[in-house]
Amino acid sequence: MKLETSAFCARFSTETNNFASLVNLATGDEYIKRPARTTLVELYALVNGEKTKLLPGAPHVTEGEGTLSITYETFGDKPIRMDLLCTGREEQLSITATLENHSDVDVVEILMPYIGGMYLGDDYADDNLIYPHHAGEKTKNPVLGYGKNKKDFWRASSVAFEDIYRREINYCGLASMSWMYYYDAENGFYIGSHDPRFPVTGVLADTSGDPQNPWMAFAFRKHHRIRPGQKYDVGEYVLAITTKDWHEGAKIYRAYIAPHLDFDHNPPFLEDEYALNQCYNFKRVGNIEHRFRDIPAMYDEGAAWGVRHMFIASWNRTGFDSYYPEYYPDMELGSAMEFRRGLEYVRQQGGFSTLYINARIFDVESDFHKTVGEAMAIRNEKGEPYRETYGPAHFTVNCPSDKLWREYLLDTAEFCVKAYGCDGIYLDQLASAEPFACYCEEHSHENIGEFNNGYRYVLKELLKRLRDYNPNAYIMTENCGDIYGSYTWGNLTWNGAEYDEHYNVFKYTFPEFVQVNMVNPRGWEQDEEKQKKWFYRDMHRAIALGSVLWMGITTRLQQNAGEYHEYSRKALEFRRELQPLLHSARFLDDAWLDGQLPEHCQLTCWQREEGRQMVLAANDSDEPVTLRLALPNMDGTPQIACVEGPLPKTQLCENRLLVTLLPGQMMRLTL
Repeated sequence: MKLETSAFCARFSTETNNFASLVNLATGDEYIKRPARTTLVELYALVNGEKTKLLPGAPHVTEGEGTLSITYETFGDKPIRMDLLCTGREEQLSITATLENHSDVDVVEILMPYIGGMYLGDDYADDNLIYPHHAGEKTKNPVLGYGKNKKDFWRASSVAFEDIYRREINYCGLASMSWMYYYDAENGFYIGSHDPRFPVTGVLADTSGDPQNPWMAFAFRKHHRIRPGQKYDVGEYVLAITTKDWHEGAKIYRAYIAPHLDFDHNPPFLEDEYALNQCYNFKRVGNIEHRFRDIPAMYDEGAAWGVRHMFIASWNRTGFDSYYPEYYPDMELGSAMEFRRGLEYVRQQGGFSTLYINARIFDVESDFHKTVGEAMAIRNEKGEPYRETYGPAHFTVNCPSDKLWREYLLDTAEFCVKAYGCDGIYLDQLASAEPFACYCEEHSHENIGEFNNGYRYVLKELLKRLRDYNPNAYIMTENCGDIYGSYTWGNLTWNGAEYDEHYNVFKYTFPEFVQVNMVNPRGWEQDEEKQKKWFYRDMHRAIALGSVLWMGITTRLQQNAGEYHEYSRKALEFRRELQPLLHSARFLDDAWLDGQLPEHCQLTCWQREEGRQMVLAANDSDEPVTLRLALPNMDGTPQIACVEGPLPKTQLCENRLLVTLLPGQMMRLTL
């Protein structure tokens, strides 16, 4: 059975119960080079209390004009009907479905559309995958990168699964968006889940991991409980077959989700902010580094750098990452009133402050865990709570779609602003750690996959409450989530292990949402040369992206009073000068780069509102780097500014601008 448009031809096989062919008509490339490992749809149901995979029976397939209709009457031995409609529109293939459960079991997960057996062009090794872990990742050769040579992505790692390798993270949190993009120099493949109900959704990438039998597969797992006798609209999934790189995928996804987001919700004063003074140095692991009486001096130290935003963590009972959610001032640090007086000082000096609270977990050592924490916990299909460990402390995960935790969190955050006088609240882990389906029947949520909507309610309601008290109040979160960005200012996109981090993905898709990037020396890195390399790379990346700089002025930068200290001051000044230029500029990523970006080099392109173009670039390496730019309307002499040293060497060559940067040099070029 065939579905064809001007851009692609797709053939569905009733034998394999999946697409057997997907040809890009512009390039002639057959994307599906191996039979798919499994069927287009898998269902998971609770059978005798155990989650069980159900595969579809024989399909009934009908061709229409630009459509394929696929009907299943059974899954496994269960009378479960599913009607799929595949519709072709130029480069895009839309798949929608409805499910009717006529069986005696609860369906709890829908895995579809499983598109497998893929690699692009003649060689799988030059393929790239954009994956929405946090602010985005770009992995070259994911067949091996997710397979036998799999990288350590910590909790987001691919894992050995049966006879393959599987990477799966849930949206919205650990996955910031619900799309992926697979591409090489000639071909592109987009796959996205477009469901504005925003259920917990697994973003899934499989690979053989075998260079002798290379393939990738992509799918989504939707968590929703469909009981016997119920009907469910599964939602829309979109595939696109293109000749473009990943930026095309960002445009497709944004076109779907932008109408559901609010891009203009923050107070104007935050548009001027370019850095914050990150103060986690009150109480950690029982050690007291500063007390509340030190807040004025700590603020003054940041203000001397020109930074007026004081971000305070480790202020709560027993300090950082312990006894959550008991968020009240630790007595060994001083009184609650002393804490408030410190924050009043910050405001009196023209500054503002953000207080940290964790929005996710409950310490099992808390006196209240047995009586309160257990009732708040997310539970799996067996009734077991989800557990997590940070440092020496152990926690259960709270359910944000249940009123008990949701209202406690709201009240706690509201109290922090009213009682202590901070200007903003930082909700740790909210957009960073993984969402889960919750099967607890005693909770107030109507279905198992409402985690995301629980936090959307928290953010929307909290912003309203805070603004009733302070019109300039704001919310920050750890890491990125597209649906959470409608209520936040500042998403702390942190660096850690050597992920294939490519923060440009979230920045390009949602340039309105502010990223806050860590730029401190990586204290956990023991190798001095590696630490130096990462310091320059982290700093340059943050500035090139126009991110807010997360700086430990009273901690790591103070402790490193040599090269890091001096360069941080210069970099901060360069970033300060950029802020007025970024207000109305449109982020275009690497649009004017001609050729490949050299390794250990940063470059971004910006379209200014008045029609001028701006390029930001930096050299992370110890050697000179030459960039080749093809700028639009390149007439006249570029105006160049740099943070230190001589001006970059520039010359015109074949209507291209060649720019040579010295080691450690940053540049702003304006045409």
